[in-house]
Amino acid sequence: MRELAAALGIGCGSIYNHIESKEALLYEFFEELYELLYVKAMKLQKRNAGPALLHAIVAMHMQLHESMPWHFQVVESEWRHLSEPLQQQAGRLRQRYESIIASGLGCVPGRQNCASSIVSLLNQSPVWLRGVAPSTSAQVEMVRSIIAVMLGQVSECPCWPCSR
Repeated sequence: MRELAAALGIGCGSIYNHIESKEALLYEFFEELYELLYVKAMKLQKRNAGPALLHAIVAMHMQLHESMPWHFQVVESEWRHLSEPLQQQAGRLRQRYESIIASGLGCVPGRQNCASSIVSLLNQSPVWLRGVAPSTSAQVEMVRSIIAVMLGQVSECPCWPCSR
């Protein structure tokens, strides 16, 4: 909280005039991130279906890392610190987003579990991909390839993932 106050240029005690607790602030990171992901994914879903939807969501998610890197880091590393009711609410926000990804998976067996794994991959990948693929476009392509392997859809087809 001291670091946050210093970054904002206010006293540590003043922060609590704006937020009720550290936990409330943590939940706001979840809410802001997953609301934005959901809204963006819904827009993509209106223009795409199946593999094209999944393809577009991967790019959108990875590009969002550029403007909100701390949100992703906090969400992935600190969710355990939420109390049970807020963990459940945060889980519902994430599941809503995952359901759009699951719709892009079509008839992949266990698609909801697979969608959850894809979201975890998307949330964490920029951290470990920076040294391997420095540009966002290279990271997007690498993550798409990893997902293709996860789905057992590795092929020479440029329209990944395809149904051949």
